[in-house]
Amino acid sequence: MRFRPLFIMLFGCLTFGTFNLKAQQFYWDSASTRASGMGGVYVASSSDVVDALETNPAGLTFLRGRNLDLQLDGIFARGSFEDPYNTNAPLSNRPGIIPFGAFGMPIKHSRFSFGVGMTPSLLSRGDWHYFDAPGAAGANYGFQKNLSEITAFNCTAGVGFVVNSKLSLGATIGADYNTNRLEAPYIFQSQPVLAGLKTLLDLQTSGYGWNTSVGFLAHPTKKLEAGLAWKSHTMIDSTGSASGDAYAQFAALGVNAPSTFTYNAAVHNILPQSVNGTLAWQARPGWLFAFQCDWIHWHNSFVNLPVALTNGTNATLNSLVGGTSLNDGVPLEWKDQYVFHFGAEHRLTENLSFRAGFSHTNSPVPDSTLTPMTAAIFTNQISTGFTCTRGRVHYEAAYSFGPESTQSVGQSALLSGEYNNSTVKVGTQAIRLGLTYQF
Repeated sequence: MRFRPLFIMLFGCLTFGTFNLKAQQFYWDSASTRASGMGGVYVASSSDVVDALETNPAGLTFLRGRNLDLQLDGIFARGSFEDPYNTNAPLSNRPGIIPFGAFGMPIKHSRFSFGVGMTPSLLSRGDWHYFDAPGAAGANYGFQKNLSEITAFNCTAGVGFVVNSKLSLGATIGADYNTNRLEAPYIFQSQPVLAGLKTLLDLQTSGYGWNTSVGFLAHPTKKLEAGLAWKSHTMIDSTGSASGDAYAQFAALGVNAPSTFTYNAAVHNILPQSVNGTLAWQARPGWLFAFQCDWIHWHNSFVNLPVALTNGTNATLNSLVGGTSLNDGVPLEWKDQYVFHFGAEHRLTENLSFRAGFSHTNSPVPDSTLTPMTAAIFTNQISTGFTCTRGRVHYEAAYSFGPESTQSVGQSALLSGEYNNSTVKVGTQAIRLGLTYQF
């Protein structure tokens, strides 16, 4: 098989598939099917390009020959929301399909290897329907859709270098494509005149940002592998549009004027830097045990979500704020996240391997700023999977189950107190399929 058909297949899969996203997930703690089956632990292999680019680029040096690595995820979300006005309001459980992949190979007669690919680095989609709680002056918009979505897909190129038989190094450079969408009743938080007031809002923006990563893998003995990798933060300024209708708030305040509006919108996102460390032990022939710890620096990234609106069309709003532009910011105050992964793999035959794993993390979302649309509160996950090899092709599958996590708000830090005394529950299931072709 020649290079051109392979790259056309990879490009087509990624370009035409990645935006069919209909699920709730957040931090992408493992990329490959093998890692997913082992609880999110990455162990370098001769065929795993995706995780080498996403987790530790030094793993590119373990590739043997040319590898095309294709992955397909199906994610199923479940959850509920309760407050004084809603009982068990459900999260939409419409499944999502997410394809991604990579290509990599060693460079002949050298110590270098390289890889290119696209992987999801951040995914969150909360699609809820519930009754809007009364806000300032009693304004409410009745039964409403509450949709929040933030996605980031990372296009990455990486290189690995073999220092000696016991040490490998690697680095990547990536471009993140980020999209943001909010379709919900929106409460202004920091704009001096509008703070606490509420409008229906439909906001959509997109943009790009850059990141890098570096890593190393060491083999102090034949049975032991240790790795460490760092990924930089990604700063993204996305632009788009915002439209809405403040009819309920105008009516509650006794304002008799047109209530619809449009703006140009800009959102400033910072995706966090992260560090991961891995340790893998080949305990005996056919048995592998592995551990990985991740640190995700949300504390310096998701502090506040600034939103800038310009060229406003509503005369009443323009007169209130003193112009056609306004700036607002949504407080987040997320905490750093620590993820612990444990995995095991058993090679039953030369062509068949089974694996299982578990991961645990703290919720990065504080109670004070929690809403159903920011409920990235997943804490535990169990998983299993297998690999079947037929000639040059590796067929892989993994299943992971995240039990429902529950988090409650007593006194919300968000204005108007609409999320006081509320509870959110969310959980996920995922099926991941992988195919690696070595040629």
